[in-house]
Amino acid sequence: MSIGLAIPAAPAAFAAPAADTRGLFGASDPTYNGVLRQSSAILGLSAVGERVPVAAVQWLLRQQCDDGSFAAYRSDTSAPCPKPDPTAFTGPDTNSTAAAILALRQVATGPAKKDPARRALNRAQTWLASQQTPGGGWEWIAGLGSDSVSTSMAVTALPPGERSVRGMRWLAQQVDQASGCSMRFQPETGTDPLSTAWAFIATQGALPYEPLKGPRSAARCPDNREAVKAAGAWLASALATGNGRIPSAYDPVVTDWNSTALGTLGMSQRNGSTRAMRLGLTALQANVDAYAGTGDSTDPTALGTLLMVAHATKANPRAFGSQDLIARLLATLQA
Repeated sequence: MSIGLAIPAAPAAFAAPAADTRGLFGASDPTYNGVLRQSSAILGLSAVGERVPVAAVQWLLRQQCDDGSFAAYRSDTSAPCPKPDPTAFTGPDTNSTAAAILALRQVATGPAKKDPARRALNRAQTWLASQQTPGGGWEWIAGLGSDSVSTSMAVTALPPGERSVRGMRWLAQQVDQASGCSMRFQPETGTDPLSTAWAFIATQGALPYEPLKGPRSAARCPDNREAVKAAGAWLASALATGNGRIPSAYDPVVTDWNSTALGTLGMSQRNGSTRAMRLGLTALQANVDAYAGTGDSTDPTALGTLLMVAHATKANPRAFGSQDLIARLLATLQA
C-alpha cells in the first residue's frame, strides 16, 4: 500500500473514460509500445499458423487515428489523435504505423467494403507513404529527422514501388563500410545494431518470413555493391563473434536481444548466413526469459519476434528451448 495525497474523484460527467485494454497483449504499461507489441504478437501468431484472437485485432483497429496513422498508444480512443510532438515523443509515428500495417496484412481477409481490417490497412499504407521525406527516408515522429530504423520499417511495410526504391537509396547512404557495413541510425551517428538488423530485413521483403532451404553465406562487405544487403556481413560477423549474441551499442558487456533476434531473423533468408542463424537461434532458445521477461513484465513484442524467428528457422515454437512461445504469448492477452 502506498501513502500519498488523496485526490478527490472527479464528477462522473467529467471523469476520463477508462482505458480499454480488452484484447491487448501484455500487462505492462502500453504508453510507449502498445501498437508495436500488439502488431508483433499478431505477426508472430500468424507466422506459426496460430489463430489470432478476434479481440486482439479489434484492439488494434480501435487504435487507428482518423487519418489512417497509428500512435504508440491511445488510452482514450474516443478522442482525436494529438498532433506529432517530437519533444514529448507523442502523436502518430511511422514505426507504430508500419508495424500495424504488417499485422493488418495478416488478418485482412476480404475486400475493403466488407473487411474493417482491409480498410484500416489501406488507410495506414496511404498515410505511411505520405510521410516519406524529400530525401527518401522516414522520420519516426515528424520533426526528428529521417533515421534508418524508421526508414527500414516503412520499406518493409509498404508494397514494392518507387517509394521503397527511394527509401533503399537513403539507407545506402547510411552504410558505414569502415565498420564492416553496419548501419548508422542517422547520418551523424555511429554503428547501430538495431538499425543494421532492420535495414537488412528491409532488403528481403515483408515480415513474417517463410523458411528457406539450403545453406546461406552473407556476402563480404567490400565485395557487395548492393550496400544495404552487405549489412548482413556485419550482422553475421557480430553473431559469430558473440557466439550468437549481438552486444548493445551502449554497453558491449550487455546483450542486445532485440537486435540479436532481428539479426537472426534476417540471417534465415537468402542474403543471410546459415552459421550465424544457427548461433543466434541457439542463444535465443537458451535466453527466452532474458529477452521476453517473466510474469507481468513479459514483453509480447519479444515473444512475437521469437515466434517469427522460430517459423523462419524451422524451430518448434511450442518447444523453443524449454518454452512454449505460443502459450506464453496467449496467456498475456487481457480479457
